[in-house]
Amino acid sequence: MQKKLYNIRMRSAQGGSHEKGGQHISGAERIVPEEDIFQAVSSLLKRSLTHSKGKADFINISLEEIKKEEIIYLSSLPITTLEVKDYLEGRKGAIQCLQAAGLSLRQAQAVLNLLVEAPSMRGAMLVDIHTLKRLEPDLQRGVRATGMDWAPEIYPQLHAYLEGEGLNNTHVREALALASKVARAPGIVAEVCWSDDPEYIAGYVASPTLGYVRLNHLKPAGVDKGGRIFCFDPSKANLQECLHWMEEQITIINEIGPYQGTFPLKNYFGEKEYGTNR
Repeated sequence: MQKKLYNIRMRSAQGGSHEKGGQHISGAERIVPEEDIFQAVSSLLKRSLTHSKGKADFINISLEEIKKEEIIYLSSLPITTLEVKDYLEGRKGAIQCLQAAGLSLRQAQAVLNLLVEAPSMRGAMLVDIHTLKRLEPDLQRGVRATGMDWAPEIYPQLHAYLEGEGLNNTHVREALALASKVARAPGIVAEVCWSDDPEYIAGYVASPTLGYVRLNHLKPAGVDKGGRIFCFDPSKANLQECLHWMEEQITIINEIGPYQGTFPLKNYFGEKEYGTNR
């Protein structure tokens, strides 16, 4: 008999709830069988109370049973690592990755500028790549991609796989799960993200064609501002279909995609037609 699964979601803030202007500290979720609920909740509580951004004084945790017929199973995106000397080179690489995913140079630069200039927010920006306008129903909150996790039975394989590449940390595991879901959303052509954790300077660009491309340096050290942008092409899908996939569809990753290799930025794009002149 298949075990029941539960979706546990956590969000935390300092200075009151998000709705009352509190500073966002952390957000995370897990999909676990019933016997792992207490351990998962404890881990999420600890994360809220010991985060590098500060100790949360508002913590919201919700739990919901998932029906097995609601689940779509996915493989994770293939991973590529690009090594850069600093965040400026990393952002140049992010623009090149966005171009490789199908954006023009103008579109790629505009998307990155939006991410640099945007205020901290709980969710992601959803941007029309043609008009470069934001499409979220709530511009203060953004879009939350939720309802995803790794299948419990592949965790040992996942840890071994990432450990072998020096990437076995919470940031990569959670970002890869999210990016693997978002890349399959109707109309999404790319995603770019870096963390609001002041101690974590890496980021990534992901797309259905590129996979998950991690840049080891995408923001200055010590900066507690991050965010993500989902790049949407309205000629490829209906906006409501995209939002439903992001916010309602439950996805579980039960297969691990390949590791494509580690490259210096100039070597990776030197062999391809993409570049800043495109």
